[in-house]
Amino acid sequence: MDELLIEEYFKDIKNYLLDKNNRKIYLLERNQCHETKSGVYCFFIDNKVSYIGETGCLKKRINDLLNTRNHTFRRIFGELYFSSHKLYSKASSTKGYDKEIENLLVEKMKSHLSFSYKSMNIGRKEFEEWFQENSNDFELLNKRKKRK
Repeated sequence: MDELLIEEYFKDIKNYLLDKNNRKIYLLERNQCHETKSGVYCFFIDNKVSYIGETGCLKKRINDLLNTRNHTFRRIFGELYFSSHKLYSKASSTKGYDKEIENLLVEKMKSHLSFSYKSMNIGRKEFEEWFQENSNDFELLNKRKKRK
């Protein structure tokens, strides 16, 4: 595939993800996303792009945000807002936050978080990396920039 075509394809997907008409408020409920195909997704904090991700199943991955151990973005969000809290202890894929922080996290996410997604059959990882490299005007919270 021609590099210019790939660039245009990625720009179209990026524009779709950033379009306010395609965003949904994240209610922290199961099955907010009904798309079971693979694709890419964006999380917005207070309408600012904050995280880009890719997955083999959008529905499952968006649901993963309900559990601190299942999604890096939720752990990053918690660290961003609650790292100075007296009960804060860094969460991981094996350990969540203290119950009080989890409750605060849920309330904060409900009032500040939205997301968009787009199914893609091929090029998800490449798009995620391209988005990060071509989004200098956004302060993304993604930890991993390039896959090994």
